[in-house]
Amino acid sequence: MKAIILGIVQGLTEFLPISSSGHLVLLKILMGLKTPGVILEVSLHFGTLLAIITYFRKRILSYLTKERISLIIIGTLPIFFVGLLLKDKIELMFTNPILVLSMLFITGSMLLLTLKEKFGGKLNIKTAFIIGIAQSVALIPGISRSGFTVATALMLGIEREESFEFSFILAIPALLGAFTLELINFKFIELNYIQLINGTIAAFLIGLFALWVFYKSIKKKNLYYFTYYLYFVSVTGILLFLSSRSPF
Repeated sequence: MKAIILGIVQGLTEFLPISSSGHLVLLKILMGLKTPGVILEVSLHFGTLLAIITYFRKRILSYLTKERISLIIIGTLPIFFVGLLLKDKIELMFTNPILVLSMLFITGSMLLLTLKEKFGGKLNIKTAFIIGIAQSVALIPGISRSGFTVATALMLGIEREESFEFSFILAIPALLGAFTLELINFKFIELNYIQLINGTIAAFLIGLFALWVFYKSIKKKNLYYFTYYLYFVSVTGILLFLSSRSPF
């Protein structure tokens, strides 16, 4: 059951601009749900990775050109170096619920900025690198990767559909990296096939649904709707956490 719950949370929050890390912290506060172990982390990331590849299967082929591959490489460099250099500090941030929940508020504010429409931007080396920086900022728990990358692309004037597409295709190397790191720590002697299958299927199916919802929101210019939700979750989560720590 834990694998299914976490799979649903991962599938929804990894792709919708509402931050998976922030919601895992909230679940921990509300339900006492612990951070998933290595087995579940592997299955959840594998499920979301499969969802992206399935959803964008036709468009991924169009990225198999020298120019497009170079954009993905340039966009991936920031998260690679930031993740490598600041790994321990980033992991330490997960132990601070107030920080994580506050970052949900920042994510909501970032989405509000997309209301100011810009036009004429092009996806090139410069813009790909800037979007890559936005993706690396999302290593901070509570910052939504999809929210920050799509919002950044839109503020650079890149067309909505291309912003959505590039954001998630750019996620493939990042998710592959996370998946590989988790596999390194994976102990096959601890393998629980039921957990693995349940987590993967839940994250995959819910992930496909979340991608569809997010795409519709971008096309209809409704990203700011998520802002209201993020503000509510951020403030409510902080109040719940503080009340749980209160001696009274």
